[in-house]
Amino acid sequence: MREALFVDVTEEAAEAGFCCQFLMTERVWNLCCLWTETDNVRQGYQEQDARVRDLFSVPATKLKMGVAGGYTENELLTPGGLRYQIYCRLRGDSQDARLITLRILPATFIGETHGLIVSFPDDQV
Repeated sequence: MREALFVDVTEEAAEAGFCCQFLMTERVWNLCCLWTETDNVRQGYQEQDARVRDLFSVPATKLKMGVAGGYTENELLTPGGLRYQIYCRLRGDSQDARLITLRILPATFIGETHGLIVSFPDDQV
């Protein structure tokens, strides 16, 4: 299995309240975020910006609720990551949304910068 490639979504994640560098695997980007005019014709109208925002709303809320419930972000973001589920119309799949599982992993990038990566549970990151 090849090593994952990443898309920088730091700006989009900041809109949801995340305040660190944020990457997602190319696979998550291609299946859950990227949406073209051809996809609109084939699978129904969607806005790419909304698809990206949807990926951050659930984990942002989950982390806020967890922190409010007495947990710290470090306790919630274990080495195995924070898993969450959303309904998503996967690109190239069908017009129906499916329940998918994603995870957010803590990461250390070049230069010792700390951040987060969103991936599918079986992505090699």
